[in-house]
Amino acid sequence: MRILLTAIGKRVQLIKHLKKTNYIVGIDAGDLTPSKYFVDSFFQVPTYSDEDYVNILLDICIKEKVDILIPLYEKEFLILDSYRDKFEKNGTTLLLSHKPILEICNDKWKTYLFFKENDISTSKTYLVEEIKNNPSLNISYPIVAKPRDGMGSRGILYIGNKEELFNIILNLDNYIIQEMVEGIEFTLDVLCDLDGEVISIVPRQRLEVRAGEVTKSKIVKDFRLIDATLDLVNKMNSKKDIKSIGPLNIQCIVNSVGDIKFIEINPRFGGGVPLTFESGVDYGKILNEMILGKKIQPIIGEFEELTMLRFDDAVFIK
Repeated sequence: MRILLTAIGKRVQLIKHLKKTNYIVGIDAGDLTPSKYFVDSFFQVPTYSDEDYVNILLDICIKEKVDILIPLYEKEFLILDSYRDKFEKNGTTLLLSHKPILEICNDKWKTYLFFKENDISTSKTYLVEEIKNNPSLNISYPIVAKPRDGMGSRGILYIGNKEELFNIILNLDNYIIQEMVEGIEFTLDVLCDLDGEVISIVPRQRLEVRAGEVTKSKIVKDFRLIDATLDLVNKMNSKKDIKSIGPLNIQCIVNSVGDIKFIEINPRFGGGVPLTFESGVDYGKILNEMILGKKIQPIIGEFEELTMLRFDDAVFIK
């Protein structure tokens, strides 16, 4: 199969895995991007906000006979979703969840509302406007302020008390305020087929994080986490013709008494997903079978417990 990845940046390990069984086309707005030297074909393109971006992407898919388009940058997801049928008409499957799910995932307030409406345990969350209008709200500190449409650790602020909060929120717009949960952090790598059926769930404990991306992580075969995540995804997929498709990474914290508190849902590959690949879940092979129309049997719980220690590497060019 021929797979196109957008915004490839530093996603070298992801490319190496998928390249074992597929031809990989990569695109990026930057020319000096390390992953450029690991894909089979590379195209420098405008940013997602450029009016020609989608047409250029469509042309590349036709030229390269792309079977699967996997977007990696959240800001482009809704744009690409609106052209899903056009890509399909040209023979390219967009491996991306449907619009209502993207809207839940890409807005942290909507994520919180989804959790509450579906009895999924989460951390108490407020809109900044709600706190400004109700300064007497009983909030448990410490808390964290996050942009509603934020990615990674960008824009996140940690706040220890009420005085600090009210000094900070004067300058905050489009933020949520979330009560912090102390405990063990996990990311769950989820893969769904084209009908929204969950194929794989792998829990990764986040041991060390740098700038929002995991640098040390270990896989744990915890079926409480797996079952809770399966329930969450099935609730997202409960409406007809609205499905999670392809990769998700779901973040949660297990507190000191063992309660699972879900925090975020991201409809894309997580930065630490190479650990899941190495544990025995062959995404490249599964994606091949998906596009060929084969019925894929779920392999939930079928993985090896491993630890990943990441380090910086470099590409040298003349």
